[in-house]
Amino acid sequence: MVWRCTQAGRVLEVVSTDFSTLPENPAGKSFLNLLNQTSKELATEWFQKFPAQTSLLPNMRLAQDPTGQVFTLGLTQTGKELWLFWSTVQPLLPPPPSLPGTVYTEDDQDSSHTHSGWEPEVQHEELLEELSRVNNELVNARRELIRQNIELHRLHRKQGESKTI
Repeated sequence: MVWRCTQAGRVLEVVSTDFSTLPENPAGKSFLNLLNQTSKELATEWFQKFPAQTSLLPNMRLAQDPTGQVFTLGLTQTGKELWLFWSTVQPLLPPPPSLPGTVYTEDDQDSSHTHSGWEPEVQHEELLEELSRVNNELVNARRELIRQNIELHRLHRKQGESKTI
C-alpha cells in the first residue's frame, strides 16, 4: 500500500493498495492511530527520528485487522508531504538497534528464512520495484487526465462555436 500523508503523519489519501478491505478508512487520521498498540509504540519512536533516520520498520500490524497481516513500513518525503509505503515482504534484517523492544518472535519471522543480516540489494530492489510500479501508475493517470482535459477543452470550444452561430 502507498499512503500520502501530511508531515505530521495524517493520511491524506490511499494512493495505491492491494487490500480491498482495510479495517477502517485511514483518510484524515494519523497513521500511528491505525496501528495496534505494540506497533504504534515502535512506529511513534521511528517516526520521530525521521528524516534523520530512514530505516525500514518491520513487523507492523494494523489495529482491528482480523487477518493479522504483517507489514514493513518505509517513509519518504516529497516536498511538504510524506509517502508511507506498506509492504508485506518482510525485510531480511535484524531489528533496528535504535528501537528498543523490537524483537522478532517465531510468529513474526518466516521460518523458511534464516538470514542473520540485512541483504541491501534485495531490500532496495523490492522498494525500487514498488516505487517504479507506483510511478508508472501515476504517469498513466497523468496521461489519462491530460487526454481527458484535451477532450474537455475541445468539447468546450465546440460548444462555444455552436452558440455563436
